[in-house]
Amino acid sequence: MESPSDLAPKDPVGALLDADISSLQAQISSLKSLRSIQASTILTSQTSQTILARLRASQRAPLPSTPLDASPFLQTASKHLTQSKENLYRICASITTFRLQDPDPNAVDGGRVLGIRFDVSSAGRFARPYYVMLNKPFADKELLRVHRHTVPPCIPLAALAARYLPVTKCDSGDHGKDKVTQDLGRFVRALRRQIVGYQNRTSVIKSLRREFKLDEGRQSGKKGKEREKVIVDISAADAEAKQVRIEWVDGRVGRCVVGDTGNVEKCVVIGEQGRDWEVERRIIGVEKGEPSMSGIGERLKEGIY
Repeated sequence: MESPSDLAPKDPVGALLDADISSLQAQISSLKSLRSIQASTILTSQTSQTILARLRASQRAPLPSTPLDASPFLQTASKHLTQSKENLYRICASITTFRLQDPDPNAVDGGRVLGIRFDVSSAGRFARPYYVMLNKPFADKELLRVHRHTVPPCIPLAALAARYLPVTKCDSGDHGKDKVTQDLGRFVRALRRQIVGYQNRTSVIKSLRREFKLDEGRQSGKKGKEREKVIVDISAADAEAKQVRIEWVDGRVGRCVVGDTGNVEKCVVIGEQGRDWEVERRIIGVEKGEPSMSGIGERLKEGIY
């Protein structure tokens, strides 16, 4: 039996106030982000650096009548400069190597391990780095083997290691050769290509969900406008995110196949009336000649709104 609170009519004024509060919160978040970007741009400019250099010189030899305490400006500028250097380093040197020691006393090769770090940026931010640890399983050989890693399971790390870092003749497939050869450089490049592709595909799926506001109902508990509910769900259909599943309100379901280059190679959309060829052509980008995965949202909106 329904309670009296359920039967009571909803307050339209309260609903409007809730909508205004949500809009103001979104504006505050956007303005804070814009302020951070503008502050970083101003503090890292050449003119600001010259002024800050003069302030640093005055701080070293302070005068009794110093009218301004420049410490907050100098600290903020130092933080921005450090962050800019770190971002520049991670962009230019996206693959770095380092040495570490395995604490296990029974580890092979005296516990010496070669670490490889992969830095990948997506949507203007750096994702959590991926690490691959290599060691030498044989003391009398210079062969490397994957010891530990933090790479997602959907990335074929074992296949890449068997191809570029074979440890035995059976792994390499070259039974006619007496010596097993490894190519660490090609292994690292191929692995980074797989990581970047995976990161870009998952990032595009997240941006499509934001573009069609599919997560707003879960976060705020509101359904939103009906015009924005034409598409119910956009998600990855497999672990590698190479297949994207799209579900419409009217029951149509589509699946797109994305290649290694990030382009939509195939697409099937099926509804109650059969296949929807027009939507399939829009998703693939036949009319505009732009089959990129990142343009799916724009191409879909042209046919919806």
